[in-house]
Amino acid sequence: MTTTTASIPTQAEPVKAAGLAHGSRIITALESAWTAIRAQHPDVPPVLMITGTGRNRHSVKWGHFGERRWTVEGADAKKARTHELFAGGELLSLGGRATMKTLLHEAAHALAHVRDIKDTSSDYRYHNRRFVELAEELGLIGPAKMAPVIGWSDCAITDDTAQRYADVIATLDAARLPYVHDPFVASLFGGAQPTGSGEDDDEGDDETGEGGQAGGEDDDPQPTKPKKRPTRFLIICGCIERDDEGNPKLDKDGNEKPGRAIQISRKSWEFGTIDGGDEGGLMCGRCTQPFRKADPEEDAAG
Repeated sequence: MTTTTASIPTQAEPVKAAGLAHGSRIITALESAWTAIRAQHPDVPPVLMITGTGRNRHSVKWGHFGERRWTVEGADAKKARTHELFAGGELLSLGGRATMKTLLHEAAHALAHVRDIKDTSSDYRYHNRRFVELAEELGLIGPAKMAPVIGWSDCAITDDTAQRYADVIATLDAARLPYVHDPFVASLFGGAQPTGSGEDDDEGDDETGEGGQAGGEDDDPQPTKPKKRPTRFLIICGCIERDDEGNPKLDKDGNEKPGRAIQISRKSWEFGTIDGGDEGGLMCGRCTQPFRKADPEEDAAG
């Protein structure tokens, strides 16, 4: 049996003339997919759908479920709380099946909240066996083994589940939704590449996403000799060094010590970049998170 989903407005042409409609198209698509999940699993609660970039300094977030984060006011002025469901803009570049898998993953967290089940720990990063049970109830399949840091998080969508939501997945694919391009997603997961004439690409942006040079003043009459870029620097991933009891080890500043710290040449790091980005395209096989510069400010290891 397949499910149906509401129609999603087609992409207006020319693209730039319809800028105000892009966000509503995305939300309509995601809300329709969530409605399809709730039609199959009535215990899954309604949510307030949001989107945006899932990138932070350490990784790319596909989605999250936030309990009772939003206040909504009805016509009678009575206020109520509702849950948040975030789907990352990078996720949308991966297509309908990947998007549906993430929504089902977050629906499992939503079920855990409704049923008062503790399915995560370590600030929601570690997913336990109870999470897998809920995910499998929704049509996902648990990983073969636990991963460091994230536990049993990496559940996959089965072919039977994908067939059950075939109409939803096909609608998402046909909608040609806007997405956030990310080099890691494109290189490691097959995400779509940016398209267009290039005049609106992220050319000249700094790491904060704001154009131009951040900080500093322009009134120094003496030219400053640029610092020589180091040929090697340190990179780390999401692994954390732990003691015999499994507790994170801390450095002198009280920060968790990285479990892996690797010196890499600039040539090797930049070999993995895409479109002139500042990421090396390297993933850790243990924590499944991308490696990043240990000292992004100074661009060097101590």
